[in-house]
This record gives sequence, structure tokens and C-alpha cells, in this order.
Amino acid sequence: MIKSTSFAAALSAAALLFLPAAPAHAQSPQCARAIELINVAIDTSGGSLDQATATALSGRLSGLADLAQGAERDAITAYAAALVDDNVADLNPYTDELNRVCA
Repeated sequence: MIKSTSFAAALSAAALLFLPAAPAHAQSPQCARAIELINVAIDTSGGSLDQATATALSGRLSGLADLAQGAERDAITAYAAALVDDNVADLNPYTDELNRVCA
């Protein structure tokens, strides 16, 4: 199954929404790394994640989630699980939650 997402576009849009409204808050290193891993995977796969890429990314994100705390841990874990869940065809809700928590 190939999963598609517009994570980079959604993240950019979310960042634009938050910048004028409030002072910038530092992201945790885990959120920053999760976003980096996802963007690299999407960029190298041409915008859609094949099964091998999704599985590898899920494993990396799961390990990273073990180092996170609270809502960040939950959002990263949920995204990682969604990547390998055959019942999930649309990653946008998981992307939105990750953006909300990590932005």
C-alpha cells in the first residue's frame, strides 16, 4: 500500500499560522527529528511512501518516540503506527496532530 501525505506543505502552513500570533517556542529535539525524518522519507520517495519506506520510517519514529514525553510521544507513536497500519489510507489526521503538538 502506498500512503500519501502532504506533511511538508501542512507543516509550512501550520508554521505560518503560528508565527504572527505568538512568540516562537522551541521544539523538542524529538519533534524536530521526527519532522526531519518524515520530510526526508517523503522527499526521497517522491511524495508517497511505499511499504518499505513506510516500514523503515515507522521503526525510526518508534525509537524516537521512546525518547519523547507526553503529547509529543503520543503523536509520534500514533504517526509511526499509522504508517504500517493497513487500515490507514490517509495520513493527514496523523500529520495534523503531529503538527499541532510539535509546532
